[in-house]
Amino acid sequence: MSRQSCGTKSRMSALLVMLALLIAVPGVVQAQSPGFKETDKLISRSQSTISQIRSTKLQTEATLDGYNAIIEGKVPDNRKAYKKLTKDIQKCENQADKVGDRIASMQEAASVYFSNWEASIAAITSDDLRAKSESRLKDTQANYNEILKAAQKAGDEFKPFITNLHDQVTFLGHDLNPSAIADLQDEAAALNKKGDKVFAAVDETIEVASKYTNSLKP
Repeated sequence: MSRQSCGTKSRMSALLVMLALLIAVPGVVQAQSPGFKETDKLISRSQSTISQIRSTKLQTEATLDGYNAIIEGKVPDNRKAYKKLTKDIQKCENQADKVGDRIASMQEAASVYFSNWEASIAAITSDDLRAKSESRLKDTQANYNEILKAAQKAGDEFKPFITNLHDQVTFLGHDLNPSAIADLQDEAAALNKKGDKVFAAVDETIEVASKYTNSLKP
C-alpha cells in the first residue's frame, strides 16, 4: 500500500473521529443545558423582582415628596403640582402591581426549577450522591423561600401606604386651598412617619432578597 493511500486513510479516520465528537458533544450540552437555563431563569426573575421592588420604592418616595411640597407650601402653583401628583399616584399603583406580577413570574420559574431538580435526583443511582443532592435541594429551597417571603413582605408594605397617600391626595381634589391643606397636617405627619417605617422595611427586604438571590448563582 502506498504512503499516499495510508495517509489518506489516516486523515479519513481522523475526520470520522472528529465528526463523531461533533455529533456527540451537542448531545451532552443539550442534556446539561436545561438545568443551567432553569437556574439562570430563576436568578433572572428573582433579580427582576428585586429591581421592581426598588423601582416602586423610588417612585413612592418621589410621590410622597411631591405631596409634602404641596402640604408645606413649597410649590408656586398648587394646581400644577397637584396635577402632577395625581399622575405620580397612578405610577405608584402601577409599580406596586408590577411587584405582584414579578413575584408570580418568579414563583413560576421556581416551580419548574425545583420540580426538575427533584426529577434529576430520582435518576441518581448512588445513594450517597442522591442524599447529597437532596440536602442541597432543601438548602436551595430554603434560600428561595427567604427571597419569596422578603418580596411578598415588600409588596404588602407598599399597598396600604399607597392607598393612604391616595386618600389624602383625593381629599385635596376639590378643595385645594390653604384651609384644606391645613386640615391635613396631622394626617400628613402620620403618613410621613409611616413612610419612614415602610421604606426602611423595604430596604431590609431588598437586602435579604439580594443576599439569597446571590446564593443561587453558580
